[in-house]
Amino acid sequence: MPKYIVSLESTADYEATKQTIVKQGGTIVDESARILGMITVQMPDESAASSLKSFSSDIISVEPDQIVTTQAA
Repeated sequence: MPKYIVSLESTADYEATKQTIVKQGGTIVDESARILGMITVQMPDESAASSLKSFSSDIISVEPDQIVTTQAA
């Protein structure tokens, strides 16, 4: 299953949001960035991940978890 980064509102009900993700077929993978308002989840597919925002007003965005690189000019 693909992984996604879920960004939460600063006032989010964290436990309720986790329950929403699990109800929609997701699995919580990493909560270490919780203090920054982010959790990593696994979702069955991209459409399930993108629909998460419609199930919780506490979710700001959902984006694929990927390696990011930088290059100096």
